[in-house]
Parts: sequence; C-alpha cells; structure tokens
Amino acid sequence: MRKNMKNLNKFIICCLVGIMILGLFASFACAKSLRQRSRDVRVRYHAARQQYLKEVNWWKTTRRQFLNARAKYRKFKNAENKAAYEKQARNFLEKTIDVLIRKLESLKTWISNRKALSESERQAIVAEIEQDINWLKNKKPGISTASPAQIKEKAKEIKEYWKNHRVKVKKIIGRIWAARLRWVIDRFEVVSSKVSAKIEELKASGKDTSQLESWLADFNQKIEVAKEKRDRAREKYQAVSSLADANQLFKQAHQFIKEANQYLRDAHKKLVDIVKEMKKLAASTGTAEQE
Repeated sequence: MRKNMKNLNKFIICCLVGIMILGLFASFACAKSLRQRSRDVRVRYHAARQQYLKEVNWWKTTRRQFLNARAKYRKFKNAENKAAYEKQARNFLEKTIDVLIRKLESLKTWISNRKALSESERQAIVAEIEQDINWLKNKKPGISTASPAQIKEKAKEIKEYWKNHRVKVKKIIGRIWAARLRWVIDRFEVVSSKVSAKIEELKASGKDTSQLESWLADFNQKIEVAKEKRDRAREKYQAVSSLADANQLFKQAHQFIKEANQYLRDAHKKLVDIVKEMKKLAASTGTAEQE
C-alpha cells in the first residue's frame, strides 16, 4: 500500500515539474516548494513510524513472554505459574494498547500532511483518529489490577475495535488516493485551458494547429476517463462497511485507481508532445518575423 502511494506521489511531482520545465508555468519556485514539503512530510512520518516500529518490537517480546507463560501454566497448572501467566497477560494487553496508539499516531502524522486533501477533510480524519487514540488510552487504567475475566473482556473489546478500525483505515486510504487523483486532474484541466488559449494564439498568427487541436482533444479525453475511473474507485471505497467485504472492494477500487493513474500518465505523455509542438511553431513564427 505504501509502495503504491509512494509511486503515485512520484508521478504527481514528476508531472508538475515536467510541465513547469516545458514552460507552461512561469515559476520554478513552486516546484521547489513542493519538493521541500514532500521532504518535510517524509521526515515527520519517518520519525513517527520509527517510534511505532520500536513499540512493535517490544510488543513482539511481550507477546512471546505471554505465550511462554501460558504454555507453562497449561502444562503444570500450579498457583505460581497461574500468577505468572496472569501477570504476562496484563503486560501483553497494555503493550498491545501502546502499539495500537503508536500506529494511530503514525497514521495521524501521515494524514495531517496529505496536501491533496482539503483542510477540512484532513481535520475531520485527524479528529476521528484522535478519538480512537483517546478511546484506547481510556482502556489502560485498571489493567494492572484486572482479574483474568476482566483481562479477557478488555482484550475481546480491543480486538473488536481493531477490526472496525482496519475498515476505517481502508476507507481513509481510499479517500486519499481519490483526492490525489483529483489534485492532479484539477491541475491538468487548468493546463488544458492554458494550452487551448496558446493554440488560439498560434492559429491567429496563421499557423496550422490541426495537429495540436487533435492532441489536445485526446489529452482531454484521457482526463475525462481518469475522472470516471476515480469516481468508480471512490464508490467502491465508500461501500466498504465490514472486514468481510473490505478486501474485495478495496481490491476493485485499487484497480480503478491504477487504471486512472495510467490514463493520467498517457495524458502527460501527450501533453509533452503538445508543448514541444507549440514551442516549435512559436519558434518558427519568430524566425518568420525576423525574415
């Protein structure tokens, strides 16, 4: 999942920087700023994820200790082993809550820096994650003195929570992928308007722009198909309601995202051809004027 998102990020930046280099945008500072923000995001997310991975390592150790204590108790079933088993069960439950909290904090950091989302969208998602974090924190008090029955009940409750949370995360990821496609599509549509205006200028100067017009129509058609694929993906993400259907719907949605992404790549290639041809025609105009 992270790999797919990383590839999409690279593609988006490549598209925008490529367009700027070709002359459709006046300022190179915007591309530099975009890259700097991307680096800052990676640094913050990396720090949060490293902390999460540390917690995971501790969790694995605690889990191993818990399983060993349980196996020993089941084998010998004496008071000493029972006490050790219950102690490790409490430790394991506390560490499970800690690692889930770190996971959510890592996710919150990642979400809060998704620039493709609107400010209101980011705030809404972050608020949901903070509610989950607080819910988990409220489950920790009393674990150290909980009875075996209470430990079992809390563990069951947290397990059920995490099942629901996994569904929520898949829907959040879907919203972000759709938002990133929207972000690229919106900018390509702005570019299309700029290109159309340039073509009209060239046509007014007597240049044959039939090839450019055909390429632009192809470019616009690819953008429209990408939008349709994005909308289909969004419908799939929104339909996710439980783990039972999450994987299948998520897989279908991801396929639409991949297809939309491919149409945008093809549109970008066509845009490169358009810009090169426009520059060539513009250069020939300047040569003719000199003559």
